[in-house]
Amino acid sequence: MTTHSQIRAEQRYGLSEFNPMKVMQEIMDDRCVQVSENFEKFSRIFYVRYNNRYMKVVTDYNVSFVKTVLPDANDFNILEKLINKLTNCSAAA
Repeated sequence: MTTHSQIRAEQRYGLSEFNPMKVMQEIMDDRCVQVSENFEKFSRIFYVRYNNRYMKVVTDYNVSFVKTVLPDANDFNILEKLINKLTNCSAAA
C-alpha cells in the first residue's frame, strides 16, 4: 500500500521508492534543519537529505511520522544551513 508521502515524493522529486522511515531516522539523528512549526496544523517542516537530494518533509508536531513531502522552494539559506550542519556532523564523526 502506497502512503500519501510516497505519492508526493514521487510526484515532486521523482523518488519512486521513497521510504518515510529513512527520513524519520535522519530527523531523529538530527541530520536535518527544521524550517518551521505550526501548532494549529499540528505539523513541523524539515529540510532533509535523502538519497543525495534535499527535500522538504512535513511531519506531525510530535515528529512521529511523515505527513507529506512539499515541493522545493529553492530556499538557499536553509539549504546552506543544512550543508553546514551535515559537514559539522561528518567532521565530528
